[in-house]
Parts: sequence; structure tokens; C-alpha cells
Amino acid sequence: MIIDTLQPTPNTDHPLLKTEHLSFTYRFRLGGKVEPALTDISLEIFPGTVYAIIGPSRSGKSTFLRLINRLQEISNPGDMEGKIFLENKDIYSDDYDPNVLRREVGFTFDKPQALDMSIYDNIVFGPRLAGISGKEKLDELVEESLNAAFLWDEVKDRLTMNATRLSGGQKQRLSIARSLALKPKLLLLDEPCSALDPISTANIERTLLAIKSRTTCVLVTNNTKQASRVADFTAFFLMSKLIESGPTTKLFMNPSDQRTDDFISGKFG
Repeated sequence: MIIDTLQPTPNTDHPLLKTEHLSFTYRFRLGGKVEPALTDISLEIFPGTVYAIIGPSRSGKSTFLRLINRLQEISNPGDMEGKIFLENKDIYSDDYDPNVLRREVGFTFDKPQALDMSIYDNIVFGPRLAGISGKEKLDELVEESLNAAFLWDEVKDRLTMNATRLSGGQKQRLSIARSLALKPKLLLLDEPCSALDPISTANIERTLLAIKSRTTCVLVTNNTKQASRVADFTAFFLMSKLIESGPTTKLFMNPSDQRTDDFISGKFG
């Protein structure tokens, strides 16, 4: 069910993130042919929203996320055309420090990840690298971040426990809390619930709805029902192309393209 109250009224004059004619091709050949991962993607993402990206496998959804915080150039480089702007700044310009970018744009992967250290140290790891010190300040960050991820009540009495002992759902919320500790402007989530049970999935969705007012979220999900539950806006990718995007209610109830309707109704995917 799509909850109409989730639909925002963003200031459309000032997108937080904007891509212009973004294309990307990996530097490898599949069957002797270069396969584009993204083709001419232009999107605007506004502050205070959850923006879902849906589509079948190999549509370019994860590549799109990795380009936003420049992980792609580390893990699997390729050739990019077009522009990506964060608050009107070209993130691929020579004077844009990718390390600063990755503090401003958090990333949560599909598999729950916990650093092999205490729950407390997981949260303060990034802030310490960023130069934040002082026990009182770090303690505040830990409580604030874990509360935002709806994890504080479950772990507040065992912050010294190794985080690898947490359940999968707890590790995923810890990953989100770890990103939130750096107070990012944008949080990217690549199928964060794909390995989780329904209860853990519900906790992640509750977290996204709670944090979007201070940290805009871009969610890649293969679960169209999840997109309808949590996303204010949704984009449908297919075979490297953006087919359509817009308010979630409209895209799900009255899509402009038959391919979108076919995917949402389960005719392919």
C-alpha cells in the first residue's frame, strides 16, 4: 500500500543532487561487446526525501549509486560522460576531494557489515578519522546515531561487545548508524534489506522514514512494495536507461510508460 502522507512538497528550486546526461561504460567486454551500464540519466533528488530506484538486475541501479560517491573509480573503473552535482558542485571536478565527498555521502551495502571492533568503536570510527575527539562528544554521537537507527535500546548496555556478534538486521542498522555519525547530506543504500527477514526489513524502513528529514536517502531496491511503502519519489531503470521517474504514488498508480507498469505488476523482473 502506498501511503499518501509520505509524498513531500520539496523546494524544487534547489535539488540536493542532480545528474545531467550521465552515462557510464565499464572497461571490459562481455561477449566481445562493450556493455553500457548507464545511458543518458538525468535526475533531480530533493532534500528531505527518500528516493527509490527500482528495476530488474543489470539495469545500472548500483552503478548509479557508486558513481554518486565515486566508489566506482576504486572498485571497477570505466568511462563516464555527463555531470553529477551535489549542492550545485560538480563532484568530479579536479578541486572536489573524493574523501570529503564520501563523508558527505554515506553508503550502505546490500550485505550487513560490522567492523571487527566494539559497537561503540564502530560508530566513532569515522568521526575520529574526521578529527572529532573528546569522550563526551563521541558519547553523544554514539547515542544519537544509534537512536536514529532504532538500535540504541537494543545495544545501550553492551556497547563494548564486538559488533560482529550482532544479528544481520542489527548489523545493517549499525551500518546506517555508522554513516549517520558523520552527519552526511545524503545516504545511499544498495538493496539494504535483500538479506534480511521481514522484521529486520521493517526496522530499516522505519529508520529511513525517521531520518529523511535530516539526511536525504537514495534507496536501490528490487522490492517494489518496499519502494511504495517508503519512497517519496521513484525512478525506474531498465537496461541502463531511465524509463520514467516521479512521485511514487503516480508512478505506481498511473505510470506513463507501459514497461513501468509491466515491471511493477510482475510481468518481468
